[in-house]
Amino acid sequence: MKKIFIAGIAMCLIQEINAQDIFDALRFSYQPVSTGSARIQAIGGANISLGGDISSSFINPAGLAQFRTNEIVFSPAFNLNSDKMLYNDQTTTGSKNKFNIGTSGFIFGWGNRYNNNSTALSFAVNRTANFNSGFSYGGTNLNSSYSFKWIEEVDNSSATSVDDIRKNFPLGASQAYESYLLDIDANGHLFTYASTDKMLNQKFAYQTGGGMTEAAIAMAWNRNNKFLYGVTIGIPIINYERKSTITEKDGTGNTNNDFDSFIFRENLKTTGTGFNAKLGIIFKPVEYFRIGLTFHTPSIISLKDVADASITSNIENLSRRLNNDPSKPTSYTYNTADINSVAGINGSDNVYNYQLNTPWKLGASVSYVFREINDVTKQKAFITGDVELVNYKAMSYSSSENVPSQSEVDYFKGLNTSIDNTYKMAVNAKIGGELKFKTLMVRAGFNYMGSPYSKDFLSGSNVKGWRMTPSLGVGYRDKGMFIDLTYAHGFGRNFHIPYTLSSATFPYAKDNYYNGQITATVGFKF
Repeated sequence: MKKIFIAGIAMCLIQEINAQDIFDALRFSYQPVSTGSARIQAIGGANISLGGDISSSFINPAGLAQFRTNEIVFSPAFNLNSDKMLYNDQTTTGSKNKFNIGTSGFIFGWGNRYNNNSTALSFAVNRTANFNSGFSYGGTNLNSSYSFKWIEEVDNSSATSVDDIRKNFPLGASQAYESYLLDIDANGHLFTYASTDKMLNQKFAYQTGGGMTEAAIAMAWNRNNKFLYGVTIGIPIINYERKSTITEKDGTGNTNNDFDSFIFRENLKTTGTGFNAKLGIIFKPVEYFRIGLTFHTPSIISLKDVADASITSNIENLSRRLNNDPSKPTSYTYNTADINSVAGINGSDNVYNYQLNTPWKLGASVSYVFREINDVTKQKAFITGDVELVNYKAMSYSSSENVPSQSEVDYFKGLNTSIDNTYKMAVNAKIGGELKFKTLMVRAGFNYMGSPYSKDFLSGSNVKGWRMTPSLGVGYRDKGMFIDLTYAHGFGRNFHIPYTLSSATFPYAKDNYYNGQITATVGFKF
């Protein structure tokens, strides 16, 4: 087992009631390529300079200026997700499929082929991320226990009593203490009975659901068929759910060493809304050649976490020995409601509000359209390519309070420092093209998303963080209606870290993931 080095990660382990971490920030910022209409997905998502599609509302709004008529678009899609996890030489697989709605909406255009100036307005929605997945992995760990995480969280806090633990750590450490998994030694320090000399057998299982949807209103203007420019105001909407089950068992076979096993379950639901803006231009120096530029501002998103947790610990004869009472049970179960009741907190879960800023994005593109003349039915083909810069280092958290406490200020400062040390500027590349045979079209594309992780973060490991998506599609257009169908097959290399530690080696699982998406788009001019 190798260690992934995270500079400043200890700053993230201050207070468990604040459940945010550097990986949550990436989840809501790293948008896969399998979004947009079927036409745009088929050409690898490249649409900065091409335009002429409702997806321009979310990529480069200037492309909407090519519309001179009204259009309604609907894009149903079906996702097929699969993960292959490698953890300590043990391989497990998981999958989860989901139906969703892709880019859909209305476009209103003013102008005609005899007028060199035109204006377009769109109202659209787009599924920008799909969080549906299910996977598990496990193996023997001789280096650390999941319970080490709770000890570090308490040690890195200002907690000085058991009451502080109950109040400030309702999602793990408090349950572990009450169930005898954690205890306090003669020097007043926490320790765990799930020590590594017990050859721990670990299993991690996760079920996630939900997604990110963005609603947008965009306007675009065409001036003399040379300069096209536009602006989008977007409203991202987040709905994320995660159910985690962590199991550790004593692998020594000793039935009287104060630890047999524990099962920790945690439920997290994150919801939120925000806003962003997208600006773009397209320049056509000649009729068949297009140059596009676009800039996406960070999304400023207000988020709310609702979480609860429970633990069941089997500590063999420990409770009987400590209490000198043979009638004491060998297993204890505590949940967040139990801890809140003891700590005098109302409710059976914990709620926390905060703010996240996502990365900004800058894109450039060129397109070449073969035989583009006034009669668009005689266009034969096009090829287009995009390059994007995404600054993941710019992600940041902040408090939602007008006057946050000093502990919150310090917490988010440390968390943002870890983000800055973990991520980097990433480069994405997209290319695609289309061949047209009167009313029928065939399309192909390829999309590469570069790793968002810095070299220092991946130091000492051979894990990767990239994604590739080839795609194929067909289309039919005639008499004011069109139907497009696309299959995009994404695959990549990533990793999953079940818990992080600053004082010991923590584990990770390599993730070879695959994502297939079938998208159909139906549209009508009116």
